[in-house]
Amino acid sequence: MKKEVKVSLGCKSQIVQFINMNSKSSCEIDVQDGHSYIDGKSIVGLLSLNLFKPLDVTVIGDDNKIRDLIDNYGSHQLLIS
Repeated sequence: MKKEVKVSLGCKSQIVQFINMNSKSSCEIDVQDGHSYIDGKSIVGLLSLNLFKPLDVTVIGDDNKIRDLIDNYGSHQLLIS
């Protein structure tokens, strides 16, 4: 399954939480800022994006694991409605 969400990373702690959650997930995570695509598990890649605007996140994997990961994004106030 594939699911797309928008996230906002407004501070250092949210960036760290986002990378930690992604790294622990077996899902494939792609992040786009409108111009560039990066691996959502790469801190270096993430820091190369424009973090001042919402990011498009595509999560690919098992339905339950996708749901758990996106729920974690929500519990850390990373999701944008």
